[in-house]
Amino acid sequence: MSDPGLSHHTPGHHTLGHPGLAAAPVDVDALTLMLGDHVLLDRATLRLERGEVLAITGGAGSGKTALLGALAGQPVPGVDVAGTAGVDGRRLLIAQGGRLAPRRPLALQVAEVVGHHLGVDLRAALRRVADGLDRMGVPPAARRFDLPPEQLPDSLRWACLFAMAIAIGPALLLADAPCAGLDPTVRLRLLHRLADWARAEGTALILAGRPEDGLAGPADRALSLRRGRLVPSGPDGEPQRDAEPAPPGHPLEVPGTVRLRAHGVGVSYPLAPAPNGERRQLTVLHAVDLDLRNGETLALLGETGSAKATLVRALLCLPPPTTGLVAWMGRDLTAAATTTSGSDDPDPAGLRRARRDLQPLFPDPAASLDPAMTVGAQFAIVLESLRPDIAADRRAHRIAEALEEAGLRAETAARWPTALTAAEAAHVGLARALLSEPRVLIGDEPAATLSADERAGFLDTLLAARDRRHLSLILATERMEEGLRDAHRGLVLLMGRVVESADAATLRTAPLHPYSRAMLAAARGDRPDLAGDAPSALNQPAGCPLRRRCPKARPFCAQAMPPLEEVAPGHRVACHYWDMPDNGDA
Repeated sequence: MSDPGLSHHTPGHHTLGHPGLAAAPVDVDALTLMLGDHVLLDRATLRLERGEVLAITGGAGSGKTALLGALAGQPVPGVDVAGTAGVDGRRLLIAQGGRLAPRRPLALQVAEVVGHHLGVDLRAALRRVADGLDRMGVPPAARRFDLPPEQLPDSLRWACLFAMAIAIGPALLLADAPCAGLDPTVRLRLLHRLADWARAEGTALILAGRPEDGLAGPADRALSLRRGRLVPSGPDGEPQRDAEPAPPGHPLEVPGTVRLRAHGVGVSYPLAPAPNGERRQLTVLHAVDLDLRNGETLALLGETGSAKATLVRALLCLPPPTTGLVAWMGRDLTAAATTTSGSDDPDPAGLRRARRDLQPLFPDPAASLDPAMTVGAQFAIVLESLRPDIAADRRAHRIAEALEEAGLRAETAARWPTALTAAEAAHVGLARALLSEPRVLIGDEPAATLSADERAGFLDTLLAARDRRHLSLILATERMEEGLRDAHRGLVLLMGRVVESADAATLRTAPLHPYSRAMLAAARGDRPDLAGDAPSALNQPAGCPLRRRCPKARPFCAQAMPPLEEVAPGHRVACHYWDMPDNGDA
């Protein structure tokens, strides 16, 4: 049987160590996991009741996978297990990545896995999985049992894995990094549905993942695996700490005058001609207006397909937008980026000066570094291009300053990019952006590849540099609360359009657009009030792009795109029914 996504253990009561009886599905006593001389788990005690949902969070290498393997009766190779891990009944493990066998129709895998566990035929197995998909909120029209898993959307693949587990009905279901890589609103919707099923059917459910994945939201309680110990964690998945006054954070200065302005910015890409020869194009960013003031921090908020990354590149004119203009200090950068001149002036349109003032922070800084050159050699080229006023014999000093300001040692200049960790590469990316002494930093998920602790350290360093240099900052992220925590304002983007714009405090406490509210709910681990997945950019519905998922949708939403209108001073919303109750509400 090929079953990489769902691993099982035969029914019955099983222990590691000495035998015993467990009234609850999971009864762990003094469980210890050792990888060589390294203690992954030290004498852990854990009891899980029927229908209870537990979240276990921890960083990479903390031992979550080894713990789930031990509970599933499948210890990770090389990990020594001691103590007692009692599980009463069938246990099922959904492995990290949620893999299914490629190139094999889903129906065959359903029959193989569910039939193996329950001894039923293909028809009965498919019927059971269909009932599980009902539990996961997947409509019948989206169920493609004839397709192999690689042709399914990631969200549907995870829903199918959960439905197969529901069809089998284990006493204990373990999920390692469930729904990793999905948008927060989709991930939390699926996990809340899975938790609802577990409580209703009396299945003990353990969800393991990173603290930032929001697993504590659907859970009844949460534990953090840290330094070999299972300790209670807070609602954000981080270990609980004694109550203490909140740190002052980063004080936000009152923004000054407008320095960066975007008006009607749109980005389109050409498509293959239609069968009749008609030219076609795909518009991914629609007429966005944006102002950034001196010293202001602006959060661009949106999930996959929102075009926040496209907007970031358009603001930097990398490449320039298809329509509209981007102006810096009154100078039209879109025109400057397309100007060619035979003049001896090395910067005839002032674009180099704008590049010096507007610096990017890339989502994968390691990939933006040349592996054949040391960090210092690459920084020297940046200075030569953007700061020719700095003499060659002073460049090493400026490079050391930038590295130290970004939280690195000056010796990092002599290192090769391949020797950097992900966190070090992110800080190198920040140092490179600070080299030219810019006025604005524009970041597209610059800490996306980092763990929770690493990301928090990077953002603290970034915000300290912002405050010290009085920089303006644009930060694009899918993490709504994190993006708004130290921002003045926020823009929420959906399918290339701004659907809500307000000050950060309003968006954190009282957003009005249904999509903004769903993003905020997901950021807090709550159940997002959205159905299904976002539509493809190639096949957007008529009218509002959210209408097929929206709890407020009404027939008129299919007839007209809602305009971005001011509903309060400084607060704009693009929704026909933002002030109406949800469908089905009294």
